[in-house]
Amino acid sequence: MESIAGKKEEKKHLTFLRSNSKDRDIDALPNNQRSNSTVLPCRIRTRLHDLFEQIETEFGVVYSENMELRKTISALNEKLSSLDSGQMQSEKAETTNSNGSEIQKSMKNKSGSSQLSQKLKTTYKTGTSKLVSSFKASANVVCRAIQEFQGHKDGIWDVASSQVNTDIIGSASADQKAKLWSLSSGDCIGTYHGHAGSVNCIRFHPDKYIALTASGDSTAHIWTYEATRLSSCDEDSADREDSDDNGNAEAHDYRSPLMSATCHTSPVVCCDWLMDGLHFVTASWDRTACLVDSTTSQIIQTLSGHDLPLTHVSAHSKHKMIVTSSRDATFRVCDFREPTIHTVIVGQGHSQSVSSAVFTDDDKVVSSSDDRSIKIWDLKSMRTPLASIRFDSPVNRIGVSRRDVIVIPHDNRQIRLYDTNGIRLARLPRNDRLSHRRVVTAATWVENSTPSLITCGWDKLIINWSVEFPPSLLSQR
Repeated sequence: MESIAGKKEEKKHLTFLRSNSKDRDIDALPNNQRSNSTVLPCRIRTRLHDLFEQIETEFGVVYSENMELRKTISALNEKLSSLDSGQMQSEKAETTNSNGSEIQKSMKNKSGSSQLSQKLKTTYKTGTSKLVSSFKASANVVCRAIQEFQGHKDGIWDVASSQVNTDIIGSASADQKAKLWSLSSGDCIGTYHGHAGSVNCIRFHPDKYIALTASGDSTAHIWTYEATRLSSCDEDSADREDSDDNGNAEAHDYRSPLMSATCHTSPVVCCDWLMDGLHFVTASWDRTACLVDSTTSQIIQTLSGHDLPLTHVSAHSKHKMIVTSSRDATFRVCDFREPTIHTVIVGQGHSQSVSSAVFTDDDKVVSSSDDRSIKIWDLKSMRTPLASIRFDSPVNRIGVSRRDVIVIPHDNRQIRLYDTNGIRLARLPRNDRLSHRRVVTAATWVENSTPSLITCGWDKLIINWSVEFPPSLLSQR
């Protein structure tokens, strides 16, 4: 009996604890259990009870306001329903009394509604067409791949076209070789073996059968390709000495340079001839560019100022000017037109490494960057670019034609054409049959009666593209 009575008392105690009992409930407990339930001092326990009562009061006020809002909403809904039903009945009565006038009124409303709908459709269609047209080429430029050159054993860094003989192009590869190719036959007509490192750049002399190459062995070599003159000019003679049994031009091997310039302490990544053909400039990872005399191999001037390794260098085709680009997200234009004064203009606008910067014939500079953009600058005012074009992939070494058309090679294998005003002209087709399979590293134009485009990539391929401009576009240039 005592055990049963004890269980009843314990159950009563648990019930009190679950129900947030007050002091009167605790006082109802036996003395032996009251000490266990009164752990908190009376002052704190009273304070807690007051706080809970305040919370309950506030909750009651909110609950009352909520109920009043519900009643108001219900009344408004009933009033709205009654108004809708009354309007429907009045409209039905008007329709019954005046069928003719109602039909005319309905026709007018329908006509106005249709006109509004048509206006909205026209506006939407116009806006959409403008949006879509911004993704389309503004000119009907036809591009197609017509030729593919293979022969390098590693990725190709650079490609260039000979100005003396537009049938000859050159390529610089990481396989430590520079090769010469004939556009008419598609054959390799010469290979230069003089470098001990990756050949990073190749440029042709503006007036002579001389090539300039820059290499990772920290040197720049000048070598002649005079022996290819017969191979490119006498293709129709069947008894020429420089031919094999199939009638194709034999490749000449060039091993000894006419001159070797060792003006850098790090790999030389780019080079270019100045407009006089007597001097050339080199760019290196040692953060400097060197202006060199090609006859004496003497360094005329060392150009410094970049904070990080250089990536590209280019010379103006008409003036004694040089532009260098660097990984420090800037490019520097050096003006040597005044013998005693040499000015430098720093171009700032990119957020990542500037991969290349080249001059145009209309006194502009076009810069490309790993920040997925190209920018077009006016040499007279370099504070802000004339145009800024963003893409979906980093841009590598660009090329500009005499018609002021920019070719833009990308990391994602895309090749785009823009003019120097920032207007898109075309995008070269990309397919698995005849196009680049990997990064497109560089591009150049072949300036002749029918201009063509040469691109190279890390897939060891060189591709010749036929580019046909519409007469309207040619007349503007």
